[in-house]
Amino acid sequence: MKYWYQKNLRFLQTVLRAVDIVNYDAKGVMEYMKKANANVLVVNAGGVMDFFDNPLEMAKPNPFMKDGQDILKDVCDELHKNGMYVIVRIDFRGVEEARYNLHPDWFAKDIHGNPKLTQYATETFRGPCYLSYYANEHGEKYVRYLMSRWPLDGIWENAVSFGTGICYCERCRARYKRDMGKELPVLDESGNTSMINMFAQNNAFFSHEFDEYRAWKAVCADEHIERIRRATKEFGEDKAYSAEIFDIYNNMMIQRCSIDHSNAKKSFDYLISCVFMDANYHGSMPQGHAYHTINNAASTIRFSRALMPEKQPVINTGGNGTRFRYVCDPLVETREWLWEIASVGGGVWNCYFNGQHPAATLDNRAAYSEKDAYGFMAANSDVLSDSVPVKDVGLFYSIANLQRFGNANVLKDEFRRHFEGAERVLNEHHIPYNFVLGGKDFSAESLKGVKTLILPNAGILTENEQQAIREYVQNGGGLVATYESSLYGEDGQKLGDYALADVLGVHYAGESKPTDNDYYFKIKHLASPVLNGIENTEVMMNAGATAICKAEDPAEQVAGYLPMILNQPPEYAWIPEMDSPYAGIVARTYGKGRVVYFANTADAQCYINGHEDFTEVLANAIDYTSGKDYSQFTNAYRSVHVNLIENTQTAGQTDYVVSLINLTGTQQRPVKEIVPVSDQTVCLPLKGRRLLGSKVLWGSAAVSVQDGNAVVTVERLEDFASVQLTLA
Repeated sequence: MKYWYQKNLRFLQTVLRAVDIVNYDAKGVMEYMKKANANVLVVNAGGVMDFFDNPLEMAKPNPFMKDGQDILKDVCDELHKNGMYVIVRIDFRGVEEARYNLHPDWFAKDIHGNPKLTQYATETFRGPCYLSYYANEHGEKYVRYLMSRWPLDGIWENAVSFGTGICYCERCRARYKRDMGKELPVLDESGNTSMINMFAQNNAFFSHEFDEYRAWKAVCADEHIERIRRATKEFGEDKAYSAEIFDIYNNMMIQRCSIDHSNAKKSFDYLISCVFMDANYHGSMPQGHAYHTINNAASTIRFSRALMPEKQPVINTGGNGTRFRYVCDPLVETREWLWEIASVGGGVWNCYFNGQHPAATLDNRAAYSEKDAYGFMAANSDVLSDSVPVKDVGLFYSIANLQRFGNANVLKDEFRRHFEGAERVLNEHHIPYNFVLGGKDFSAESLKGVKTLILPNAGILTENEQQAIREYVQNGGGLVATYESSLYGEDGQKLGDYALADVLGVHYAGESKPTDNDYYFKIKHLASPVLNGIENTEVMMNAGATAICKAEDPAEQVAGYLPMILNQPPEYAWIPEMDSPYAGIVARTYGKGRVVYFANTADAQCYINGHEDFTEVLANAIDYTSGKDYSQFTNAYRSVHVNLIENTQTAGQTDYVVSLINLTGTQQRPVKEIVPVSDQTVCLPLKGRRLLGSKVLWGSAAVSVQDGNAVVTVERLEDFASVQLTLA
């Protein structure tokens, strides 16, 4: 038997302001959810401010709540009789001065014994730490009271990232001395008190000097999360617990608060990630990059499925964003964002930041914007709940590389840009892919079924990861690696040579240099399959950064690195020798497998630059190393994403869901118009299997068998079409 949270999830979260409790209409909320096809409500309980009559110490009653008003009872009554679920938001991020003064010893302290402060718009909060009484013993009492008083279906712990820097409260001092055998390290507190400085890249707390402390803090964070989970589960295994985890590229939150998706894997009943369409980078994003890539939320679903396929993945997103919470996000793009999530089998958590529900607030334009996507998920929950992305190509992801190379400022990042560039190529060329997660559980078995593994600047590889990759390629797997992959030790320090030098066929020459402008590769073997479609040229673009290296076998060089050729003045824009001993692109065999190594940041340039010398050549490298042995092929336009997921829960058969998301429209983000396209076909090679049946899940499509393929034909694709195919 499955619990409710083990099936496809379609949330509405109403992040209520204090005034939203006035004339609260639980029946109206239920009616909105019914029309929107939602099945779970997340509503305020309290912590920051209590939306119920709280008898516990540290209560902060909502000043607009009337005597006898009980919105938790009202929503439970209305939703439960309509087959929906209710979980409540708790938030222990901190308290005002008056509540703090009741028990100063319940909260975090700076080096001088003063409270650690966070300044918000109207209040300065005194925050807890992961060991504090307020977050733990008080938090457990809070959860137990809620769960015993109302028939709630679970707890959502918001803002579980309790502060940056080091806490010097008595509990932390004693625990650190016990665990580590020494005093807490000393940190200059000047940069730890504001919301702005918590994202600062040069904060001393984010340096290697404090790695040991952050690792210890992660253990404390895990213990806190487990305590709140256990308090929730005292009331039944059907009661769900989850907490706030940010997107898969946000290394600053990991460093700041020492929690990441590994906590979710262990402790959450479903895997939730906060990924809003609005990039929300507090000014660090350059003009023109205000939005995440449109498939970003779907990528996080892929990651969650790779992390723990048996748990339901959910994206916490919203009809309004995080920077302008009173107005809706762009409507057409919001719809496409939701289709992307649905197409890879994910759930959605519509987080709305003001009003009782999206049709009862100041801006009602986004009301019911989730209706179609939620309807699709609801109607097809059985097949979607246990489906995972088909993984012909694997993108290698590890927390160690995120922490070492990630940066909230996209201009300084050497992690996210590589992934998003590789994903652009995979999506444009309709190649089925998923994430492959590094770490202690990584092995050759992790790569089962993967035709090609991509190392997107995977600088840090453990010995275990190196050996598993080596074994995988020797046995016939494909490998595409970029830039400084395997060039760093587990401590994050650069090595003298690539750990995978024997596989890549190159040796590091001791330098990685910026090659942003006026750099090129000299083509050495134009006939190489890696350069398929690149014609009538002796050179190709180089950009970003390049690791200076030499190929073991010069005959394996597809292209060589050239030094800078300045473009001004034109008369001097040349170099006497258009050649170099250094490698740019190397293609080779290793054992039974094929390998392509790019010395530059080719994948990142697919995201930043987009020239065909990056996008098409990377696609060629994937084709070459995989043998182009993909689970689908299609004539779909590049502006149409084709996602393929599979469900193997029924013995002897596989249910595939093929989805087409049409992004054809206006050039600039956000997308304002979708232009329908015609005659899109997707073919699944049967390879000796039979087509047992098919079902159109959304849109209009026809299914046939032709030349040994199951063929899906969409004569006119509006914004979305989806078809289920059953093969045996």
